[in-house]
Amino acid sequence: MVQRKRFDAPGDYTIAVAAERMKDGKWSAVTTDLPISDTRFATEEEAENFELSRAREWIEKNAPRFVALLVFLASMTR
Repeated sequence: MVQRKRFDAPGDYTIAVAAERMKDGKWSAVTTDLPISDTRFATEEEAENFELSRAREWIEKNAPRFVALLVFLASMTR
């Protein structure tokens, strides 16, 4: 069964992660718009955390100024 979840990320991004238990009992996960990894994990949580980390790294690498601006603007409205 595939478990789909959404997680908040910096700059009003949302990371969509789908985790699936494989036939061997280990877990795999994918994140929308990132290359699929063939890495397997013992638990669903480990698989999700791996994909969240990959997605957050992508956001920071590819949109750092935009994210910084949004974080700054959000802090100004508090």
